Amino acid sequence: MAKVEPKDGKYKLGGSKDTDLEGIDDKKYDVFTEEEKLANAKRDYPSYNWFASYTIKDKNGKDVRILPEYTIKLDRPASGEFQLYYYLNGTAHPLSHEEIEDKDNKKRVKAKLTVGDPPTGSVP
Repeated sequence: MAKVEPKDGKYKLGGSKDTDLEGIDDKKYDVFTEEEKLANAKRDYPSYNWFASYTIKDKNGKDVRILPEYTIKLDRPASGEFQLYYYLNGTAHPLSHEEIEDKDNKKRVKAKLTVGDPPTGSVP
């Protein structure tokens, strides 16, 4: 697990979809990348494109399962329709999203979450 330092109110997870988290109070929470849950999501749903996994902890180091709503933003796949998912407790859950344009005119999507430790993926 690697700690992600916030910059300008964003936690930049990077990865193949240039994933960012926004709206997480950095005075209360820390964000870490998480590889084990990502590997589990890839194993359980191999046809999905799992691209980011993180966990949110309070400042005492305790995992936070539910927190105030925050935003996840990521690059939109280049073509066609797609469905966004988060993986929690061994199950892929659909995640509604909206299309936005980033400052560099890249096609992006954003979604709202309240869960603190989900891998995120899409189909295709």
